[in-house]
Amino acid sequence: MISADFAKIYYQLHPRFEENLSHQSVRILQYIQFAVNPTIKQIAEAFRLSHNTTSEHVKKLEKLDYIEKKRNPKDQRQVTIGLTDIGDTIVRRHTELDPERLNQVLATMSKTDQQAIEQAFRLLREAADDCFSR
Repeated sequence: MISADFAKIYYQLHPRFEENLSHQSVRILQYIQFAVNPTIKQIAEAFRLSHNTTSEHVKKLEKLDYIEKKRNPKDQRQVTIGLTDIGDTIVRRHTELDPERLNQVLATMSKTDQQAIEQAFRLLREAADDCFSR
């Protein structure tokens, strides 16, 4: 039930997308957002993709200026991937709820209900972090 409710909430409250990005590209951006400066190898392993396929995705996202490659100062052979400011905006637009729409819905609810929803989401996020964070 939570999963279906969340899907319906996201459907109703997601932002309007201006960029034409594939689902895979959005997931890679989101992985980079939360993994914090992963390598191409780590991205490939996370999505069970070949190194070459992952490199192609990374090149496309880099060309769009959504990500940037950086050499690890401690090991110049290692290249990490990070979001640019534009990339951070794009990944949030494609994965978070539209703040204006969310606020419009919350404004129709009592303060008590708003606080209950915020607390429930916080508890769920914290439990998910405990279960699945590395």
